[in-house]
Amino acid sequence: MKIISPSLLIILIIPLLWPLLSLAKEPHSTLAVAESQDNKNIKLHLPEVSLLPINAKLQALMVQLRQTNIDRPQGELVLAQFTVNKVPANAAEQYLLLVAQAVLTDKAVGIDNDGTKIRDIIALLEQAAKLSEQISEHQLHQPNFLQLHLILAENYAQQSQFDLAYLEKKAYLKKYHSYRKEKRLAMIASLEQSFTVNDKKASNSLLASQNILKVRRVAEVQNQNATKQYNFTIIISTAVVFMLLFFRQLRMRNKLIRLTRTDALTGLANRSALFEHGEHMVASFASQPEELSVLLLDLDHFKRINDNFGHHAGDKTLQVISQLVNETMRSRDVFYRLGGEEFVAILPFADINKAKAIAMRINEKIAQHDFSSLILQSKVTVSIGVATMAPNQLTFEQVLHCADLAMYQAKELGRNSVVCYQNIAQAQERRDN
Repeated sequence: MKIISPSLLIILIIPLLWPLLSLAKEPHSTLAVAESQDNKNIKLHLPEVSLLPINAKLQALMVQLRQTNIDRPQGELVLAQFTVNKVPANAAEQYLLLVAQAVLTDKAVGIDNDGTKIRDIIALLEQAAKLSEQISEHQLHQPNFLQLHLILAENYAQQSQFDLAYLEKKAYLKKYHSYRKEKRLAMIASLEQSFTVNDKKASNSLLASQNILKVRRVAEVQNQNATKQYNFTIIISTAVVFMLLFFRQLRMRNKLIRLTRTDALTGLANRSALFEHGEHMVASFASQPEELSVLLLDLDHFKRINDNFGHHAGDKTLQVISQLVNETMRSRDVFYRLGGEEFVAILPFADINKAKAIAMRINEKIAQHDFSSLILQSKVTVSIGVATMAPNQLTFEQVLHCADLAMYQAKELGRNSVVCYQNIAQAQERRDN
């Protein structure tokens, strides 16, 4: 049983092996280019490694076998002549002979319906792979030795053994990259050595000219430092002035924004801020199980206070009322001046009972406060309407309108009272029934 299906394995390894597929199609040209550079290694001062000697005829045979148009009978003849004339004396030569036999078997013309040829090729290459333990890693990275992995990968793939083909492709890529890395390092070392002498000669001539230029540069540097100091002073001065103007403009902008959202008399948020914040609060509580309540406060007989004691006394009364209400509400509640003698409080996370309790405390605190220092009458009262958003999904304007209806009901009941809109709605529903 296969662990991974062939189609799934192909999908998984195609992104990784895409560059290798092109190398697999033209392995001989890739290795030929690599081998063409092998002859230059003598000049590149490669590090000394222990390599097993390989007969020159065998090396020439491996180069011929890598050609795509090799004549198979001619290759077999060369291989036979080599084996007759000289028995391989070391593991490296035996390794290459087995690879050569596998290549010639692969190039044999004929139909391989039962897969005998593929099995023979794999057997030869596996026998060669066992000799790898007797060959140095550096020698195994050479192009002639890397053919084993490419041929094995192709034949494993033809047998649908994609996992083994992937491993052989991976081994080939790892060794080929190591081989290319060693060649690059050797090339760099050789270039560095050749350039070192030229650099020393050039540096000597440069030192002589630099000594002449140093005297001139000292004077230039002094002039440049004076100029830089002058420019730096101007830049810093300009930056300071710009920052002062920027912060002044920013303060003015923030002040204008606060003025557009704040009531100048009481310091509370004004009508514009009320509707903007109220719509946002109602929208956020529409999807939550918690309730939101709104209080609408209206001073009783405020026109009488203005007419009898003047608008200055009326303004002072409004300021005291806003201060008393702020002291009574919770920290999460927000208090606004709607306009004239009307105020609005938004109470988040407050059901009808909590909202009514807060309204009663506000009503009592204002009624008990002594206003004799501002007006002749010592008592000022307010009428408060209470509306709760839940359970109906209402807009802020609708909730505020409900609170307004409740406030007018409190006026009709004699003022200085608290009325909940829900009670009015329930009473109206009972009368309708």
